[in-house]
Amino acid sequence: MSDVASLGLAPLEARDLSMTYMGGDGTPIEVLKGVSLSLAKGEAVAITGASGAGKSTLLHLLGALDRPTGGAVFVGGRDVSRLEEDELAAVRNRHIGFVFQFHHLLREFTALENVMMPALLAGLGFDEAGRGARTLLGEVGLSAREAHKPRQLSGGEQQRVAVARALVNDPLVLLADEPSGNLDTHTGERLHDLLFGLRAQRDLSMVLVTHNADLAGRADNILRLQEGRLQPGTRV
Repeated sequence: MSDVASLGLAPLEARDLSMTYMGGDGTPIEVLKGVSLSLAKGEAVAITGASGAGKSTLLHLLGALDRPTGGAVFVGGRDVSRLEEDELAAVRNRHIGFVFQFHHLLREFTALENVMMPALLAGLGFDEAGRGARTLLGEVGLSAREAHKPRQLSGGEQQRVAVARALVNDPLVLLADEPSGNLDTHTGERLHDLLFGLRAQRDLSMVLVTHNADLAGRADNILRLQEGRLQPGTRV
């Protein structure tokens, strides 16, 4: 991360992204039309828009989960759009943290083991991965729950574990897709506090896809996805 910052490279940049799917009748459906976005170090950007506007599609492209029809995505200045699958998987694991509406924790593993998993996949030793995971569980307020499996945790606690897992490899950027969408209002607000507390503590760059006005309002910049293009959003 320090190398990226010292070189003045954006942690995440999208250039002229387009995405077209084929409909069931063979008609092309253009979901994204020349979308560009540059995320600065420590910047939080919220992306809003109607259901079906393509917000999740855009986030999947930014996170290198899908490949665009046109344009390119740069992570730390590196064009990831043309990488081979094994290289792409390594970039996703090491440099991009994901938090989804549903936590997607592995049910058979403890909270600690779930958080350790990306670090182990990145090649860290078991002890080192464990130390990093314990530190993060402490940061999200779950030190006392590290031996619990997902079924033994509340919804809010499970999402906190997911946040810790997303950050265990100290990624360049955190991507969150409706992170509080499955939580009640109070628990969601606590999660928002956590995300922006970690952002301040870690100088974390974030892209947040959300319908939640409170969460969007905390971001530095709000963009609205409409008719396949990003436009300036409004604060409520």
